[in-house]
Amino acid sequence: MKPELGQWMTPDWMAEELVGTYFGDLAMFDTVIEPSCGAGAFLRAMPANVRAIGVEIDPELAAQAVATTGREVLVGDFTAVDLPPATAVIGNPPFRVATIEAFLARAFELLPNDGRVGFILPAYTFQTSSTTLRMAERWHIEQAAIPREFFPKISMPICFARFTKGRRGLVGFALYHEAGAVQRLRRRYRALLAQGETSAWAAVTRAALEQLGGSATLAQLYREVEGSQPTSNRFWQAKVRQQVQRVATRVGPATWALRA
Repeated sequence: MKPELGQWMTPDWMAEELVGTYFGDLAMFDTVIEPSCGAGAFLRAMPANVRAIGVEIDPELAAQAVATTGREVLVGDFTAVDLPPATAVIGNPPFRVATIEAFLARAFELLPNDGRVGFILPAYTFQTSSTTLRMAERWHIEQAAIPREFFPKISMPICFARFTKGRRGLVGFALYHEAGAVQRLRRRYRALLAQGETSAWAAVTRAALEQLGGSATLAQLYREVEGSQPTSNRFWQAKVRQQVQRVATRVGPATWALRA
């Protein structure tokens, strides 16, 4: 265990439970890689008929993993060492977001579509929508909280996250797409939200009317808002019509002016 390096060794029983629960379908045609394998907890958890390879940058730990698992363990950096194609990558990478993202990038290279990654991660890996949505461009991501007390002296929330290549979606996440959309809004939209506007769509509609001089037709509003929608709602024009009634007064045929 080397907390200063973001390394926390996985108890054997935890590795066995995680493999059994989330990767119970592994079979003889699979190849599993444990990056940053340490003493090889996940290697020991693999069924005997499943090919499993460890990667460990520390030669002493690599030798210990070989001695206790009988598996092949390569000494080197998971992001750079030569590896065969795999169907799953499972482990407990160092608790550093840059390293986690680098491990995911390498796993993406090694896995086929529908290949899976299972990592014990600090919950802060997913604390921002920008990082999480960037990951979600390449992976379907699910997460489940796990107790931290099984890692002595660890003080942060942790989770087990599963990534599936070639799919899209987030399970166990709330408001990430919405938060990402707000971050992509123009500066004026974000300012309105910060000033107390309760709806992202209302902020967009109000800012669009401001940009158009305080009054506009619905057609003009649609042109101004198009490309800056705060969510992916395909009925976004209906959202504009709904919100313009909140922030403006009708002053003519399909024409609205901001309330004073």
